[in-house]
Amino acid sequence: MHIYNSNHYSSTMKQIINDCLISAKENPFVLHYIIVDDPKYYEEIFLKQTKALFNIEIMTLSTFYQKLLQRYHQDFKQKTNLENILEIMQLNKEDPSSLFHHSLNHVLMAKEILEIFKNFYLYSLKETDKDLPRLSQDKIKTLFHLYQQFDQKHFLVHDLILSLIDEKCHDRYYFLTNQNKFSKNQEIIQKLDQYGHVFLYQDNQENKMDDYTGYVTNHLFDSLQEKSTFLHPYQLLKASTIQEEVKQVVFDINTLLSNHTLRDFAIYYPNDDYYRHLCRILDQFGFAYNKKETLVNKTFQTVMMLLRYVLSHNEEDLLDALSSYQLQGFQDFQYVSYLKNKYKSQGFIDDKAYYTLKEAVLKIQGANLTTYSFSLKTFIEASFNKSEEVYAFLSSIDLSGSETLSLKEYMNLLEEMFSPKTHFIKENYDSIYLLNYNQPYSELLGIQYIYCLGLNETIVPKEFKNTHLLLNQEALAINYPTTYDDLKEHQNDLKHLFSSHHEKIVLSYALRDLNGGDLVISSIIKKLTKLVEIPVFKKHALIHQALKENYYLCGNQDEDLLVLNHQLLTYKQTHHQVLPLQIDYQHNPLSASKLEVYNQCPYKYYLQYILKVDQINDSKIQSNEIGTLVHYVLEKNYFYFNNNQAKSFDHLKEDIHLCVQKYLNEHFQKKYALPKNQFFLKLVEDDLYNTILVLSKQMQRGLFELSVCEERVYDQIQDIELKGFIDRVDLYQNYLKVIDYKSSNKELNLDLARLGFNMQMLIYLEMLSKNKSYDKGAVLYFNTRKRMLKSDVSILEKQYPENFFKLYKMDGYSVDETYLEIDHDMEQESSVIQVKLKKDGSPYNNAKIISHDELNTLLQEITLHIQGLYQQMISGDIRIYPTRSDNPTIDMHINPCRFCHYKAICNYDIFYNEDHQIELGGKNEER
Repeated sequence: MHIYNSNHYSSTMKQIINDCLISAKENPFVLHYIIVDDPKYYEEIFLKQTKALFNIEIMTLSTFYQKLLQRYHQDFKQKTNLENILEIMQLNKEDPSSLFHHSLNHVLMAKEILEIFKNFYLYSLKETDKDLPRLSQDKIKTLFHLYQQFDQKHFLVHDLILSLIDEKCHDRYYFLTNQNKFSKNQEIIQKLDQYGHVFLYQDNQENKMDDYTGYVTNHLFDSLQEKSTFLHPYQLLKASTIQEEVKQVVFDINTLLSNHTLRDFAIYYPNDDYYRHLCRILDQFGFAYNKKETLVNKTFQTVMMLLRYVLSHNEEDLLDALSSYQLQGFQDFQYVSYLKNKYKSQGFIDDKAYYTLKEAVLKIQGANLTTYSFSLKTFIEASFNKSEEVYAFLSSIDLSGSETLSLKEYMNLLEEMFSPKTHFIKENYDSIYLLNYNQPYSELLGIQYIYCLGLNETIVPKEFKNTHLLLNQEALAINYPTTYDDLKEHQNDLKHLFSSHHEKIVLSYALRDLNGGDLVISSIIKKLTKLVEIPVFKKHALIHQALKENYYLCGNQDEDLLVLNHQLLTYKQTHHQVLPLQIDYQHNPLSASKLEVYNQCPYKYYLQYILKVDQINDSKIQSNEIGTLVHYVLEKNYFYFNNNQAKSFDHLKEDIHLCVQKYLNEHFQKKYALPKNQFFLKLVEDDLYNTILVLSKQMQRGLFELSVCEERVYDQIQDIELKGFIDRVDLYQNYLKVIDYKSSNKELNLDLARLGFNMQMLIYLEMLSKNKSYDKGAVLYFNTRKRMLKSDVSILEKQYPENFFKLYKMDGYSVDETYLEIDHDMEQESSVIQVKLKKDGSPYNNAKIISHDELNTLLQEITLHIQGLYQQMISGDIRIYPTRSDNPTIDMHINPCRFCHYKAICNYDIFYNEDHQIELGGKNEER
């Protein structure tokens, strides 16, 4: 046996390949078997050195074993993974003393145990008597007990092959695979060497290369920190994001292509996320590369969605299954989209065909492998559109077994049977090589430039967690492989990569991942910078037609995209602004809310009230629906807080409930019956109970009496017709008090009212006062939402009810002649309105009290503002022109964009659209 032992992978492999080719030429009638993990790459590597592989065969270890069996005319019937998993499950369930008898998921547990059994077999491991914690001893004992009961006869093929090898195996064998570490494989290799010639590669000896590759490979993972003077091709790329990292690399390849071909470049990527993003950018540039193709069984995917629905009753899983268009009656794209939109808008689907399908899906039930498979087959035969793939799937799931299974375990078994299979396709000889860090073939393939992506901690090098069924301490006791072994193998793979000679090696890392999370620079880069001085990669400006976004942002244009270029020109010329409304639209009659919306943003008013663009419906009950319900209940139960009419509140909860149910019946929507909405409605009933108790208490403290609920008001200011509704009107002598119920906190800011905000109740007070010839007394807001009492006293101490009622104070302003009549029992601080009194009985300056003259002046200013808004309306102004303020406190109250439903239509552009800036008390620009 000849052993090539060096950690310098590239030079050692070159020597092995060269020796093999010489031997093949000198011994033309002797077969040379090359056993590797990536046969396709090695075929390409060999064919770069010779024109034909006449007596050289390159294959994986499993293919080589099949060839040996064929040589001896043996047919080994190996059990499938599914059969092994079912057997282990049965062993676990039949033995109550087994440590794994009560596993939450027997399939997943069996899969992990099967992997342990494979290593028991391949490493020829035996039970240990070493001193370990009791639980660890029991675990190891249980595993070996199960292993002894497990049918190993048809498990793995190694013992049979070992018994067959004789003088017929006189060929030359080159074992260059990572699987040489297994004891069973080593036994076969040693026996082959008795009759033939075996050549083995090992990487546990330091190399003697006198250049940067030898120095880095020897010291990449040791403690040496001495900088060398070797010349090297390393460059360091630091990117702000993974997206930029990938673009910089692909752009660099593009700039070098004038003097090179695509096959001169290789990109090493660490994971699937990098691969997908890399493919997207390469496709934009139109570069050929070795593509990874994943073969997915579409029928299996649809079945798994259906079973997930049976398991969770989550309607979205069933709708996802419909989107496969494999189910009978659901092949029309528009019909499926209609069903999805219906579910999104109302939370359920009242469609007969859909309901029938749902009933059929829920009948997929079983107790074991036989009954689940039969039930699933029955459904597929009745409900799936027939195709070759469907028929193949049906034959595959014709399974039998009496072991008790949960639906989740049955799904895990199906996943084991139909797991996606991935293979690489090299469509073009001249293409970029995309390699993972386990494929260090770049020098062997004659590549000149390589780019190592993702050199961030936990990405490269990987993070290995001690979370397997056998923990490291237990594994070490029986010489089972640990995470330390996995890490060492990973480090060796990285050493193999760094043994490669290239014209340029770019080492790149990012500061942010694809989701914006922070990333840390890899320990590999930190170590390399201690071994050699690495220059910084010169970044590119990333201006190229393939990267359309960056290309256009930098002021360039692709002349072939005529429509896009015309639209962009129009966009720039109009500053992303809409033209004035050309039609003579009748805005009257106007409500205060309409005026405030227009004041916020003319374009929002245009969409909401002229085009009447509805927001996307949601199955959850909306805040405006809750508000309407609250107003209805308060109107119907006004007698509980009207002038002390209610002598008892014993039936209040029942009356509220009946009132809510009556409203829901009169305004019936199916979504109201959804459990989430029923729960929310129950909370609303509780809030209303507290609200009515508080309203009654507040009425008792004042002299005002309830006059009317839901009062309609109407007035005309020149050409402007105004209308609206007042939730509640109270009356004392000749004074009016108007109250607006709100389901959230509402503050009346008089300065904002002068600018056209918070003016609704002030306008309605003026209109009612004018129509009824009453004096203006107060304008107030009552928040119906339930309050939580915060207290500094001990939980054992009694709380005063007054502290609770104070939380329900109304906001708004009272005229200086009426505030004492609103809270007649007020001493130092009102429990009803925002007023505190000094010792002399006069209110503090911050009390929300206004004089008649101040109120009238304010109303005149509001009237002028309304007239200005109306003139702007009839001029056709519907600009994207939101009202904003540089003062965050003000902006929070007036900013229309924060929760706007029309963002997707408006697409406000900070570079083109302007804001209508306002300041309190300052000189504000005219619209």
